[in-house]
Amino acid sequence: MELRQLRHFVAVVDMGNLSRAAERVAISQPALTRSIKNLEELLGVELLDRKPRGVSPTEAGLALYHHAQVVLNACQRLTREVREFERGVTGMVHIGVAVMFSTDITAQVAENLAQQYPRLAVVVTDAFFEDLMRRMHDGRLDLIFSNFPQFPASADFVIEPLLKVRSHVVAGRSHPLAKRREVTRADLVDHRWVIADQPHAADTFEKYFATDGVPAPRDVFRTNSFSLMRHLVESGRFLSMLPEHVVRAQVLSGDIRRLPLAGDVIERQAGLIYRKGAAARPAMQHVLAEYRRVCDQFVKESSTGS
Repeated sequence: MELRQLRHFVAVVDMGNLSRAAERVAISQPALTRSIKNLEELLGVELLDRKPRGVSPTEAGLALYHHAQVVLNACQRLTREVREFERGVTGMVHIGVAVMFSTDITAQVAENLAQQYPRLAVVVTDAFFEDLMRRMHDGRLDLIFSNFPQFPASADFVIEPLLKVRSHVVAGRSHPLAKRREVTRADLVDHRWVIADQPHAADTFEKYFATDGVPAPRDVFRTNSFSLMRHLVESGRFLSMLPEHVVRAQVLSGDIRRLPLAGDVIERQAGLIYRKGAAARPAMQHVLAEYRRVCDQFVKESSTGS
């Protein structure tokens, strides 16, 4: 099996059409067809369902597609890293960061690394957890810094908790509930909410109300933008569950207020996820050590209220 065959196959699955795939990999359609046929003969299975208007992967083809992505991404990263060494760069690390940590912690880590290891190349992608894990599985990321929703842990990954994330129900200063001295979960149901458009966020939202036997609100706006969530809460028209560090400045200014709910704190662990063996790379060691140091400082400052 050759890398070019894997590239050809991935292109066909991505495009769903042999002629468009041939254009993408810059070969003729007959040559691409032969390449896929040779791959099928080598593996002894059919990889594609041929249809009048295109092609789609068989079950075996889908399995090969996912493995091929991992292999091709690893080769691409290896090529890039070797070229960086020639330019004097001492390694490259691809980091996936949960949106809630894009500024508070990762910005500090990036600044510190730039000062201490100016020839270390760092590529940062921010997204929500589910998307980050997909990128980790197919080899596009070296490590993830995120909160830890409930997810099936893989034996291939190291999960290293570094801090706890505390979230509260919050409202803008002009919201009717912001003026109340006492609020119950039942009081929250008839108000408009904004939450992250992610499975783990929806699950947390439903469970929060189910704990008291209260139906979850149905007037819910969903978005994957934390800045938009914060803006909508500040408007006084929406409620939300947001991490303390994400709204710290707005709470201090009074623009956002934590509602006086009994037992409203939602606490989750957060930290690093990376492949076993990946920490042996010097570049990874630098990044991991800096995340640990910055998180330790973050925890100390949070505990003292500074």
